[in-house]
Amino acid sequence: MTAVASPIVVSTPGGEVRGTADGTVASFLGIPYAAPPSGSRRWAPPAPAAPWSGVRDTTSHSPAAWQPVGGPLDGLVPGMGSAHQGDDHLSVNVWTPSVDGSAPVLVWIHGGAFSIGSSSLPVYDGRRLAATTGAVVVSLNYRLGAFGFLLIDDPDATANVGLLDQVAALEWVRDTIAAFGGDPTRVTVFGESAGGGSVLSLLSMPRAVGLFRSAIVQSGATDLLLGRPQALAVADAVARAAGLERVDLDALRRLSPEEVLAAQATAAGELFATVGTMPFHPCVDGDVMPTDWLTASRTALNPVPVIIGTTRDEMDLFAMFDPVAATLDDDALRARLQRTGRDIDSLVDAYAMTGTTAPPAVWRRVNTDMAMWLPAIRIAEARAEHAPTWMYRFDWEASAPDMGAPHGVDIPFPFTTIDIDGWDRFVDDPTAATDLAYTIQRAWASFARDGAPSLDGHDWPTYDVDRRATALFGRHVTITDDPNGAVRRAWS
Repeated sequence: MTAVASPIVVSTPGGEVRGTADGTVASFLGIPYAAPPSGSRRWAPPAPAAPWSGVRDTTSHSPAAWQPVGGPLDGLVPGMGSAHQGDDHLSVNVWTPSVDGSAPVLVWIHGGAFSIGSSSLPVYDGRRLAATTGAVVVSLNYRLGAFGFLLIDDPDATANVGLLDQVAALEWVRDTIAAFGGDPTRVTVFGESAGGGSVLSLLSMPRAVGLFRSAIVQSGATDLLLGRPQALAVADAVARAAGLERVDLDALRRLSPEEVLAAQATAAGELFATVGTMPFHPCVDGDVMPTDWLTASRTALNPVPVIIGTTRDEMDLFAMFDPVAATLDDDALRARLQRTGRDIDSLVDAYAMTGTTAPPAVWRRVNTDMAMWLPAIRIAEARAEHAPTWMYRFDWEASAPDMGAPHGVDIPFPFTTIDIDGWDRFVDDPTAATDLAYTIQRAWASFARDGAPSLDGHDWPTYDVDRRATALFGRHVTITDDPNGAVRRAWS
């Protein structure tokens, strides 16, 4: 029998909010943590949300951040885009087992290449995670694309405002979450893809120090951070695409959201060959983010415990963008490997030791390893020098037989939402996958509660450069030392 939802009111510094309680979890959706970033607030740090009188209804999600609809990234995995968009999108959602407790807090940052996505997507619904683990779950929106990650060389503009939105949301959690039954001293921030990259960015930002006790990076480590020259080139391209003779902050602020999105799309096409596939990406601006993720990981800037990992076959999700790779012969493979600057024979021999010999299969592994696995290892190695660090590899496969365990397949597992929004058709054997989902859900929640993950009876040691213990999440959960170590050594 389905529980009947009843209203519940909580008092926050901004005013009272009315959510719904179903007897197990209370939900509060679309609570503003900052003012709408429109007009003069575009490319400026988030401003405080205006307080309200009376009781604010928080039973439905806010709009998503402005973003393209139907682009090449929308549809790679189920339901990532959002057509319900608007200026008033800087909001948080809260799911809590009890407003009277002091539970650990899990704060989710959604992915989407820093250009699409929303905290309102059904796969990110936090009810089950809160109900099963007793944690308070929070999700947030932040500015995306050119709105969030344009570097404008003007004293009245600020870089990386999408990251500053995330900081503002975490400050809201620090100041407010106790009213929802959360413990502000036990906050864990976690995210996947661009959400994982956001977590690495927060770990690299002095402004974020002290706002969370631990962090989880799911498929977020890449080498795609922009340097200042690249980021300025992106702004130039956007301005030209908008019909401007130069990067003019006032003129850019006068553009409608639709005009910014159109300029963003045109600029992205122009920049593909020079800046890459993600031109709207956090940049090392020297202020908001003083250094890159790896350099920050080598310091003790924010030495909180971290879990970091990748899926086994990350880049197989994007194979359609490189159709020639499926027909590579040995000479073509070696030509591509030549561009890596590594010893080709050593790489080919190392992959052969793992049973991968056909040129297209070798390139698939190389693509994933270069783009995601090796950057994650470098982050883990660096952080392990000064903070507890755990590493995993996610091996559960997608239902498409040519994808393996691709980027994004792990998204519903912490939320146990595999049965929602078409994910049961994307994930292989969804019924059995739910058992692994509960295992991961409990591990992430125990990490938030205790500062160390509990893995259903398995001893999951911290990562170090000697043993390199790694949890493998597949049909069975195992702990393996230095998986694919011969390949790692060949690369290093």
